Amino acid sequence: MIGVLAATAMLGCSSNADVSGRDGQQQRNADLVRDAFARGVGDEDSFYAILADDVQWTVARATEPATYTSRAEFLRAGAGPIVTRLTGPIQAEVRELITEGDVVVARWRGTATALDGLPYVNDYAWVMTMRDERVVRVTAYLDLVALGDLLNRVAPAPDARP
Repeated sequence: MIGVLAATAMLGCSSNADVSGRDGQQQRNADLVRDAFARGVGDEDSFYAILADDVQWTVARATEPATYTSRAEFLRAGAGPIVTRLTGPIQAEVRELITEGDVVVARWRGTATALDGLPYVNDYAWVMTMRDERVVRVTAYLDLVALGDLLNRVAPAPDARP
């Protein structure tokens, strides 16, 4: 993790025009993630379009983490219960992207409107491993209190398919 944090100071800071293949790939990964966030975070055509079919997505928790082992499973059981309670995709404000090797760490704030008209706001840190321009592994850190409030306060849309 120290190496990832140290990379923060270097992201986007190049003192010469020569960029190694490794640095070039890191920049391509960061650009891919940034562009995906610009589509919002919601359905399969949003940010989630860059997930590999066999992505391993882990939601970090204080007790036992929840892990999904495919894109389809994550969209149904991980993201589904959230997006079915919102009026549209979560809009992502990317605050920081950190790259090191094939890892991209995104620190971002998501905002959306819940079906009850109240805002849903959450802060996230996603640690993503990239391969062939796809996200193959994620460990997601988020405010579970804010998420729990949404899940307890708002029923899913009646026609929603989680």
